[in-house]
Amino acid sequence: MKAARLWKLHRAVDRHCAERVSITPMQAGGYVAGAPSGAAVVVMAYVAETSTSVRTSGNAANSGHNAQLLGVTHSAKFTTSELPFDVASGYVLTRLDDPALPQFRVSAVWPFGTDRTVLLLVKVTA
Repeated sequence: MKAARLWKLHRAVDRHCAERVSITPMQAGGYVAGAPSGAAVVVMAYVAETSTSVRTSGNAANSGHNAQLLGVTHSAKFTTSELPFDVASGYVLTRLDDPALPQFRVSAVWPFGTDRTVLLLVKVTA
């Protein structure tokens, strides 16, 4: 897909599905040196919740000890150039449009190469 079409697609997704989130630079025990005073930056991001499942089996091919583990993964996609700093693991993402929504910690950062970044998230509040 050409860059101009991809940019239009990302803008359309943001316009229809994105919500306000704040991203706060953090590291173990406090704010990150060099980040903008540890202040949260508000951006529009598409936060997704995806159901996942993994099937396990015992040592033998037909041992009868099969299990299916169910879970949920969370991710956020946003326009990279909207932030004055690079996001790193450990930063905190807060969904602002509903105070009852959970807060997340960034577990991985995947630059998308087209001024988009995907964050893998871990829920830290219920």
